[in-house]
Amino acid sequence: MSLRETRKEMDLVKTMREVKGNPKICLVTEPLWTVPFNLYMPFVSVYMAALLLTDSQIGLVASTFLFFSAIAALFSGAITDKLGRKKTTFLFDTLAWSIPCLLWAFSQNFWWFMAAAAFNGMMQITTVSWTCLLVEDVQKGYMAKVYSLLHMIGQLSILFMPIAFLLVNQLSLVPAMRILFIFSFISMTLKFIILYKYGDETEVGRTRMTETKGMSIWQIMGGYGEIFRRIFASRDMILSLAITTIFGIIGMVITNFFGLYVTGTLLIPEYFLAVFPVIRAIVIAAFLIFIQPKLQRFGFRSPMLIGLCIHIAGTVFLIASPAEAMITLIIYILIDALAFSLVAPRSDSLTQLLIEPSERARIRGLMMVIVLGLSIPFGYLAGLLSDMDRRLPFALCIALLIVILIVIAASKQRLAAMSKAEKMGS
Repeated sequence: MSLRETRKEMDLVKTMREVKGNPKICLVTEPLWTVPFNLYMPFVSVYMAALLLTDSQIGLVASTFLFFSAIAALFSGAITDKLGRKKTTFLFDTLAWSIPCLLWAFSQNFWWFMAAAAFNGMMQITTVSWTCLLVEDVQKGYMAKVYSLLHMIGQLSILFMPIAFLLVNQLSLVPAMRILFIFSFISMTLKFIILYKYGDETEVGRTRMTETKGMSIWQIMGGYGEIFRRIFASRDMILSLAITTIFGIIGMVITNFFGLYVTGTLLIPEYFLAVFPVIRAIVIAAFLIFIQPKLQRFGFRSPMLIGLCIHIAGTVFLIASPAEAMITLIIYILIDALAFSLVAPRSDSLTQLLIEPSERARIRGLMMVIVLGLSIPFGYLAGLLSDMDRRLPFALCIALLIVILIVIAASKQRLAAMSKAEKMGS
C-alpha cells in the first residue's frame, strides 16, 4: 500500500461524514472514553503504591480483575443476545466503568481497589456488546474504514496525556489522580447516556432477542462443551491460544509494574509516566504508516521472530538501566515500540486466521475465557516477584518471550501456510 493510498484509506473526516447509524454514534462518542482512560492509565499502579498497597497486593488486584473478566467473558455472548446490544452496553458499561471510576477516585486502601477490579472485570461483556453495536450495521465497504478511524481515535487520544503530566507535576500524584478519576466518571457516563439515547438496537440484535425470548442464559450457552473440545483438538487453535495467552500475560505485567519500576527503582519523576506513551504512540503510528506495508511480503514468521528478539533485548536493556538515566528509558520506549509494531499486528492477524471460521464467534469468546483463566495466577505471581525485586516481573516477561519465540520458530511450515492463505485471500 502506497503512502497516498494509506492517507486515502485513513481519511477521517470523509469516513466520519459518510458512516451512519450506530457506527457513527459509537465513533463520535468514543473520545469520551478513550481520552480519560489514557489520562489515568499510566499512573494506576503508582497511585495504588502511593496509597500504601504492596506490590503483591497490586498483583492480586490484577488477578482479581482477570478472574472477574473470565467470568464476564463466559457469559458475555448469552447476555448480549438476551438483553440486546444497546441495553447490555449501557448497563454493563455503567457497572464496569462508572462505578470503578468513583471507587478509584475515593479509594483509601486495598479493599477499595479489589471492589473496583471486580466491577471493572465486567467490561468483557461490553467488549462484545459494544463491538456488535459498532459493526453489525456498518454499510457495505466501510468496515475497514471504521476500524481505521477507531484506531486513529485511540492514537489521537494519547496526545492529551500532557494534561496528566501537568496535573501530577502541579498537584502531586494522589490529588491529581482523584481529579482524573472524577473527570473519567463524568466523561464516560456521559458517553454511555448519549450512546443509549441516540443509538438503536441492531437488526441482528433484534433477531437474537426474539430467538432467545423465554430462554435462560444457560440454555443460550448450550454447546460450549463441544466448542471447548474442538479448541483442544486443533493444533492451530492451540497455537492461537498459546500466542494470545503469553502476549496477554506480558501486557498485563508491563501495564501493572512498569510504572512501579520506573518511579521506584529508576527514580524517574512520576509525571513523566504521561510522556512515554506519547513517544511510543508516535513511533508506532509512523512505523505502521511508512514501514509496515513494505513488510507484508515477508509473511508472519520472520518479522515476528525479529520483533521478539528486539523485545527481549529491549527488556534486558530496561532491567539493566541505571537509576535516573532518562535517556536509556527513552531508548527502551523506542525499542519497545519497534518490537510492538513488528509483532502485534501479525499476532492479531495470526490468531484470527488460526481459528476455525465456521464457529469464529463462539470459539473466540470461549478462547478469551481460557486465556483470562490461564492469566489469573500471573498477576499475583508478578506482584510477589516485584516485592522481592522490581526487575523480576520483567525477567518473567523475558522468559515468556523466549517461550513464544521457540513456539514461533518451531511452527515454520504452519506459519508459511498461513501467510500463503492470507496473500491468496487479500
